[in-house]
This record gives sequence, C-alpha cells and structure tokens, in this order.
Amino acid sequence: MHRGVHPICLLAMVIASVAIPLSVSAEDELEDEFALLEDEIVYAPARHQQDINESPAAVSVITREQIANTHCMDIACLLRQVPELDVLRIRPMYHAVGARAMNDGLADKALVLLDGRELLIEALGLTIWQCLPIHIEDIERIEIIRGPGSALYGANAHSLVVSISTRRPGVNYAEAFAAGGELDRLAFNVRLGQSMGPWAFQFNGGRETAGNLDEPAAELEMDLYRARLRIDRDWDAWGDSLLSLGVVRSEGWIYTRLAPAAVSGLHSHAQIEHRTDLVQGRIWFNFFDTDFSFDLPLTYMGFQVGKIPEVISLTNATLDADVQAHWSPFEGNLLTGGANYRWLAMYASQNEPDEIHQHRVGLFIQDEQRLFDQLILNGGVRLDYNSITPFTVSPRLAMVWRFTRNQLLRLSGGQAYRKPSFFNTSVHVTGTEASIFLPELPDFIQRSIGNESLENESLTAFEIGYRGRLLEGALTVESDVFFNLYRNGIRFQSHLEYFESGFPDLANSIMRFENTGGDVNCLGGSLSLIWRPIAALRLSANYTYRHSWFATEPAEGEADPSVGKGDRVPWEPAHLANLAVHGTLDFGLRAGAAFHFHSGTQLQQSKTGELLSGYETVENPAAFFTSLYASWRFQPQESPRWLEIGVRAYNVFNEGYWDRLATWRLDGVNIGGQALGRLVSLFIRGGL
Repeated sequence: MHRGVHPICLLAMVIASVAIPLSVSAEDELEDEFALLEDEIVYAPARHQQDINESPAAVSVITREQIANTHCMDIACLLRQVPELDVLRIRPMYHAVGARAMNDGLADKALVLLDGRELLIEALGLTIWQCLPIHIEDIERIEIIRGPGSALYGANAHSLVVSISTRRPGVNYAEAFAAGGELDRLAFNVRLGQSMGPWAFQFNGGRETAGNLDEPAAELEMDLYRARLRIDRDWDAWGDSLLSLGVVRSEGWIYTRLAPAAVSGLHSHAQIEHRTDLVQGRIWFNFFDTDFSFDLPLTYMGFQVGKIPEVISLTNATLDADVQAHWSPFEGNLLTGGANYRWLAMYASQNEPDEIHQHRVGLFIQDEQRLFDQLILNGGVRLDYNSITPFTVSPRLAMVWRFTRNQLLRLSGGQAYRKPSFFNTSVHVTGTEASIFLPELPDFIQRSIGNESLENESLTAFEIGYRGRLLEGALTVESDVFFNLYRNGIRFQSHLEYFESGFPDLANSIMRFENTGGDVNCLGGSLSLIWRPIAALRLSANYTYRHSWFATEPAEGEADPSVGKGDRVPWEPAHLANLAVHGTLDFGLRAGAAFHFHSGTQLQQSKTGELLSGYETVENPAAFFTSLYASWRFQPQESPRWLEIGVRAYNVFNEGYWDRLATWRLDGVNIGGQALGRLVSLFIRGGL
C-alpha cells in the first residue's frame, strides 16, 4: 500500500531543507534582531532555556494562545495537530500518543512530564492522559520533543517527550470554565489565585464526564474529579520554590494489550521543588490505587471455560528525587549534569507475587559548545541502572549550524529505551475459576501475561532538520528527515498447542509478553509551515510521511500473522496531515478551523474476541475530518473582568472514522475502540 510514493515525499522534504535556505537573500543576515515570540523559547530539549533555533532536537511548542483558541477539549486532541505525532482516541478516558512510529497500538513509548514530574503509571507502563490533575485551562505551554530523549530523561523517553508547564500564580484572580455537549460530555474547572508578598497560591479543580458513541444510553465511560493546590515562594537571589499537591478520582474504561478494563481509582501526588540559576532539585511522590475489572470472558468456541476475578485491586507507588546543575567552565561552553533516583512498588492481592519493588538510578551529563556564534555542538550521555533489566547507556550527539540569524540546519543522532512495566514483567493473575472442560486454566492464566526475562525496548535514531523564519519573521518553515531503528519490541505473544480434537492443550501453552516481532525500521520525514501575516491571523500546516518495515522474520507460532511480514508495518498510517487557521476579529470575535487526514491501516484482531481464538486481517480506511470553533469575548476597557462564550465542534461533519478498530465479541460487545463521531460542546469561561 502506497508503494512508490515515499521517495518523492522524502525528496521534497530534502529539497525544502536545502532549497529554502539558498533562496533567501544574504541580506537576511543583516536583519535587525527582533524579540522572540512565545513559541521561540524552549527548555525541554537541553534541560535549560534556549532559543528554539539552537535546540539539539526536533521540538514543537503549543502556546497558551493556541490552547485558548482551539476546538479541543483535552491535551491529546491538541497533540494530534503536531507533525510526526500519532494520536489514537480509543475510548473517552483513554488516548494513545506516540511519535514517528508508535510501533504498536498501545503507544507506551512516550514520557510525559507535568512541571518536571513524571506522570507514567509504572504498573501499566503508560500515561492515562485524561486523569491528570489539570484541565487544559490550567496549561501555560506544552513542549514536544519528537524523537528520543533518554540521554536527558532516562527510561521511557523512547521516541517522544511531552513536557507540560502549568500557568504560574500571578496577581489575585478567579477564573471558571464550563462546557457541555453531545454524548454526555460535561466539563467544569475553576482557577483561584492569591498573592501575598513573595508567596503565591493557586487552586484548580473540577469535574469531567463523557459517554460512549456506540452505546449512548449506557453508563458514563468517563467520570472524574480533580483538584490541585500549587504554592510558589520567591526567595529573590536564593531562587524560588514550588509545592504541588493534587488528587484525581476517576471511573471509566481504559485499554490494555490484554483487554479493555473498567477502572475506578485514585491518583494523587506531592511535589516539592527549588530552583536557582545554577541548581535545580525536586522530590515527588506518585500514588495510584485502583480496582480493575477486565472485560475478558474466558470462552472458547462460544462456551464458557472459566472466569477471572471480577475485581483486581492494584496499588502503584513511586518516590523520585531529581537534581541537576549548570556550569560554564569557559566562554561559549555550558555543562549540564544531573542524577535521579526512583523507588517503585506494586501491590496486588490477586497477583503472584502480591508485592513487588524496583529501584532505578540515573546519571547524565551534557556538554554544549558554541563556536563562532554560528555552530553549536551538543553531546550527552546518560547511564541508567534498574533492578529488573540490564544497565543502559543512552548517548546523543547533535550539531546545529545557524548560517543566518533566523535559519538553522540540525544533524543529530541518539539512542533511547523503554523499561518494561510491571504489567509486562510481573502480572500473574491468581484466583481464576475453571470449568470441568479446562481444569488447567487457573495454572495457565497464572503462568501467562508477565515475563520476568524481558529486556528493554530500544531505539536508535538519526535525523537531519531545517528550521527558518522568513518574510521578516512572519513565516516559519521546518523540515525533518529521520531514520529510526526499533529493536527488542515487546509484544503480547500466544504460543498455543491443541489436542487432535482441536481443544486447547493449556498445560503446554503460554501467553505472555516477549521481546519478539517488534524489530522495525522506519524512514520518514515532515514539512510544516506557520504563517502569521498579521497579529490577528495564524495559519499552520504540516505533513508527515513514513515508511516502516519489519527487520526480522516472525517468530515460530506467532499468533499475530502480520508481525514480521511484508515491507510495511500495517498498524500505522503512512500519511498524516494537518491544516489549521485561527483569527481574531473585531468586537472580540474569534474563530478557527482545523482539518486532519490520516491514511488507512491494517490490524490483526481476534476473529471472535475470545482469548483463545485465531486472528484475521481487518482494514481500517483512511479518514479526513474537520473541526471548528468560534467564540465572543467581552472585556470592558481597563477592567480585569472578562467573559467568553463559544462553541467547539470536533469532527463537525460526523465522519464515522476509527482511530483503532474494534473487535466484536460473540455476545455483541465491542472490546476494541469506538467509531468516533461528532463532538459539539458549548462553553463559557470568564475571570475576575
């Protein structure tokens, strides 16, 4: 599928990387310097503040302006418009986000940071995007590293780092946001701030709900409450400190590699941080306590053969300490180094063992050398040890050549890894009930799922990129070409044996996670444009192409016949494209539109939705949909009071596309994704 296209696409991107700089007059080098825009300053790519034109990694920025003027109601929707990113909305409370090549439908290879704190739920190895202690109204900016980030951030910064910064407390204020729309979509959020000399206090909290498109009369698929308190203290020359406390109470459905699961849980955190110009340190504690109810009926050929526990209780706790420092030994040189320690624990009464502990230690150093004000060399390495997988070395080398004030050419390469989660290595469910037909079932289930012998998933990546600001800064052009090698991919494997009668021989069968079938090579690139002809108008467009193919043959007995076969990975779209326009009109009117396209995919799924059934190929067609928003904002002159009323419409023409195909069980229940239709919401927000 799509054969013969990729050389032309990649050639166009290479031409853009070379021809655009050469077409710019040398007079651009003499342009007066202008103030950097909000999206021109980044922190995440080098762990210090810098001009985006000096970043050693491909990075995108979503600003407060873009967040305020959008059709989106959540973070994952915002990320869908970023070049090279895959975003799958599988269920209202579960999104999967990955970059360049997700390598599977779960998208567990992204590291997400909220004010520097890791959000990964180690028990599952993923981030539940909806269950963050913030609403999008609380976000100041999002920085997205599109590529490996383990050289700075260690485990799980595999192919994407998303760094979210919340709005800092300012002068005294009170803001509220409320929205309601189709499919039981409701949202309420309040922000309160109070300043008292060097102290600043901020509280945010609210509730969100969402229903199911397939079963609109069914119970809510997402119902969550959130609250967070943030306290900032400015110590003048001694730096500043941050204390953050938060809790989220959620009920809904998520998706795991094994099966969908209804979850009812509590997410809480405590974080304390102190920053100076040279040193920064933070300590945080994450707590995740939940009850799982897997939608996994144990049937074979339509007959009930067993039953897993109705509720599986699980508790996951992590304690982190992180410190970093900057040092400039001589002019033009900057050294950044740091260390991190993480303690992890999982407790599950219906598991063997019922208590598991892990430890992780990381050290990194990065050297940045500026030569002749035009050339920046960046090299770094991180050493990581954890108690379940081998010692890991994550290097990164980059060169940034700013041949004019506003144009750069970047060459970089690096390695990254993902550490297996508790779910991959340590889940062995006990308490399964068996029928007289399969007495071996409880032992089979307990032996399955977790695999203590797993190794880290790894990524080796190379890229060349161009970024330039043209037309006196009104037009930003960016182009990247990348080559990624994914190795030791972890996939859920089924090795089933059968008697001559066709009945499963569970005593000699196994189903578990293994480092097999996921060795993939990916060659791709992107081209993006941002044009601001006037201050009141912003247009953006991006296109991503990639060609991924298997580097290994399928393992013997592979349950999924697509793994390791063919010259294209079937589960990822080859083409991704976005177009968006935003305008601020007279009298406080604002409006915008966004268009998204992704090409088709193929998935191997269970024929019947049964754990022990065979697989079949299912086509997921290409999708194109349009989203709109419009609002009116009223604010009297010289008054802090303001009010805004508007509408946000996602997929306004109700295209019934799938982000991930579903499997329909024999009883008619959908256990995969959802057909994603229109979501229209009315909203009102204001402040005092």
